[in-house]
Amino acid sequence: MSSSVSAGPRIRLGNRDGGSLQIACGALIALSGALTAFAFNAIHAKGWIDLEVYREGGAAVLRHTSVYDLIVGERWLKFTYSPFAAILFTPLALVEMEVAVALWVLISILALEALIWILVGRAAVRSRSRRATHTLLVVIAILPLYPVTLTLWNGQIGIILLLAIVLDLTHGKEKWCGIVTGIAAGIKLTPLIFIPYLLVTRRFRAALMAGLGFLGTVILGFLLLPADSRDYWGGAFFDTQRVVAEQGANFFNQSLRGMLMLIPGSWPTTPLWLALCAIVGAGGLLVAAWTAKKAGEIAGITACAIVGLLVSPVSWPHHWVWCIPLLVLWAQRAQRVDATLEKVGVGFLWFIFLLPGYIALAILLIYPSHAGMWLMLLTGSYVLSGLLTLLALAVYFGRSNRLRRRHGSGDE
Repeated sequence: MSSSVSAGPRIRLGNRDGGSLQIACGALIALSGALTAFAFNAIHAKGWIDLEVYREGGAAVLRHTSVYDLIVGERWLKFTYSPFAAILFTPLALVEMEVAVALWVLISILALEALIWILVGRAAVRSRSRRATHTLLVVIAILPLYPVTLTLWNGQIGIILLLAIVLDLTHGKEKWCGIVTGIAAGIKLTPLIFIPYLLVTRRFRAALMAGLGFLGTVILGFLLLPADSRDYWGGAFFDTQRVVAEQGANFFNQSLRGMLMLIPGSWPTTPLWLALCAIVGAGGLLVAAWTAKKAGEIAGITACAIVGLLVSPVSWPHHWVWCIPLLVLWAQRAQRVDATLEKVGVGFLWFIFLLPGYIALAILLIYPSHAGMWLMLLTGSYVLSGLLTLLALAVYFGRSNRLRRRHGSGDE
C-alpha cells in the first residue's frame, strides 16, 4: 500500500537547549517586515496587488456579488482563484488594507522561517541552538531572492501553501496525510500535481485523501457560492486571459508555455506546448518519485513542484518559491559530500534566483524598448534551471543504479 516516508526528524517542541536569541532574531525579522509593509502601504498605497485582489474577492462574498466580475485597481486585475478561496479570504475584507498587509507579511515570513527550520532539521542537527542559528542564517540568505521578495511584495499565498504541503506530506499523521494538500489545491489549482505524484510513489491513501480534500473544497464552494462556482468550474478556471494578456506572451511567465510564446514568428505553439508538457510531466513525475525514494520525501515533492511549475500554463516568478527547498537541500548535500563543484553550483543557482528577475524588472521599467531577447534570456533562466534540475536528478540516480548493479554483479 503506502510506502514509508523518509522526511528527516519530526518537529520537536521540547529539547530546550538554547537558541532563544536566534529565535528572537527570527521573530524580529518577521515583525520588522510586517511593520515596514504596514508603513509603506499606509504612505504610498502601492504594492501587495495580489493581496488586494484576495481582499476584494472576500469583500464580494460578503456583499453577495459576483467574485468573477471583479475588476481590481488600475491594472484591471481579476480574481482568478476558486470560490472556496474567496470564502477563505473574507476575513481580509473585515480589516483595513494596511492591517491586512502587515498581518499577511508577518504570517508569510513566519511560514518561511518554519519551512527552513524543517529543512535544516533534515541535516540531523541535534543542538536546538545550532539548528536555530542555521535557520536564521538561511532565512537571511533566502529573503532577498526574487521569488521570495516578489511573494512578500505582492502579498501572494505561495510560501504559506508551500509550508502547508511540506507539513502535510512529510510530518502529518499517515491517516490524514494528503488532505491539506488537497485543500491547498482547492485554493490554488497548481498543487493538484501532487495527486499523480502520490500515485506514482504508491502512496495511494494520501492520494485519495488529497482528492477528497480537493473535492470537499469544490462542494463547499457550490453550497455557499453556487453562481460563482458555476462560472469558475464552467470554464473561468482555464481562461488564461484572466491571468495574462495575449495568450500568455509575457516576459515574466516562467513556464514552458511562457517561453514558447516568446519565440518570434507566427506558428502554432499550443501543439508543441502540449507535447512538451506530456514529456516533461510524465518523465518529471517519474524522476520525482525516484528522488523521493533515493533522497527523501521533501526532495521528491520539490522535484514534483518543479514539474508543476514547468507544465503550468502560467508560472509567475513568485510561483518559483519552491527554489527555497531546492537550494537548501542541494546546499546540505554539497556540504555533506564536501564537493567544491556542487558548492559552486549552489551559489550559481542562488545567483540565478537573486539577480535576473530584478534586472529584467529594471529593464522593463527603465528601457522598455530595449527588452527583447535580453529579457527572454534573463527570465528563461528559471525554466532552464527547472529542466536542468530534473535532468541532473535523472542522470545522477540512473548512474548510481548502474554502478550499484555493476558492483553487485562483480560481487557475484
